[in-house]
Amino acid sequence: MKKLGFLLFLVLGLTACGDDNNDPAPEQHVTCAISSPTEGATIDIAEKMTIKGEATVDIGQISNVTLKIGDKQISEVTSVPFSYEYTFEASQAVGALKIELTVKGDQGAMATSEVNVTLKKTEPTPEPEEGKMIDPRDNHEYKIVTIGEQIWMAENLAYLPSVSKPEDAATSDGDPLYFVFNYDGEDVNAAKATKEYKTYGVLYNWYAAMNQKNATGGDAEAIPSGIQGICPSGWHLPSKAEWKKLENFVADELAPVEGNVWTDDEGNKYSDKDCKNVWSALTGKLDADGWGESGMIDENPDLAKGPRDTYGFNVIPAGQCYQSGSFEMPKSQSRTDFWSTDQATYGAGTVYFSNMSYGLGYSSDKGGIQVKRGLSVRCVKD
Repeated sequence: MKKLGFLLFLVLGLTACGDDNNDPAPEQHVTCAISSPTEGATIDIAEKMTIKGEATVDIGQISNVTLKIGDKQISEVTSVPFSYEYTFEASQAVGALKIELTVKGDQGAMATSEVNVTLKKTEPTPEPEEGKMIDPRDNHEYKIVTIGEQIWMAENLAYLPSVSKPEDAATSDGDPLYFVFNYDGEDVNAAKATKEYKTYGVLYNWYAAMNQKNATGGDAEAIPSGIQGICPSGWHLPSKAEWKKLENFVADELAPVEGNVWTDDEGNKYSDKDCKNVWSALTGKLDADGWGESGMIDENPDLAKGPRDTYGFNVIPAGQCYQSGSFEMPKSQSRTDFWSTDQATYGAGTVYFSNMSYGLGYSSDKGGIQVKRGLSVRCVKD
């Protein structure tokens, strides 16, 4: 009986050992991921694209790594983790692009990661001709002019990131707004196609000119102003002092003319023989819709000769967008206004050209122009 029990124990023990030898081998698990670029990213094909990938394996090791960019397999990537700088070919089309990473383990496990991006192409900023500059934000070209120690845009700024209806001026509250004279819409491309945009540029409310919501203003006497505002990089919104520097330089170069003419009750005529017609030297001519005839020719007779544009500064009447929500050109096209950087007790600072006077006009520190109004901007180089 004892012998039979021993044999039974031996058989059961052998059977148990046989079961251990038949256990299946542990299953291999592999994961992988593309960490850069991210899903949905926009990539500029003018620049290199950085692709980063990683993977894990719980048993064994990774035996094969395949990276595909579109239909092209990247032979330089053979292991993980990796960081690869990809240079786009000249023939690369813009639009959708798939990046795919596939990783295999040495025991047959496999994992795939996919990222879809959008390709764009930024055209290089063209080199401007002499006497011109190009705003890299929209590739708009401007004439520029050197007057004394200053370099100025010889055209009104025309940068238009968005466009508002004139009625929006009435309800705006500290927000930058952009207008195009006589355009009542919100389509930037349509606004840019108008004759007014091409002739006058853009009308900015003061917050847009300062390029800051609820702007508080700068020092009217600062040279330079220290405020870039809506101007392109390397240029800035001029202070009143910078406008006065321009006016004084031009006045010093001009020949004297008669002005401030008046006649007393006895018919005796008096005048100033040493006036300087800065207005004429800095204002430009238009075939139509230019400066109207001055109403002050008797007092300042040199105004009768009209704009001479001696320096190519080309100031022309550009209209306004009033805070009431309407566009208007000053009566007889006699005046045009530019924003300056300072804020007054009421409104904000301006500089204006009027065919009623030889010199430039400046708002006071107490009374400026309503900040909701749309006026022109000229930029001066840093």
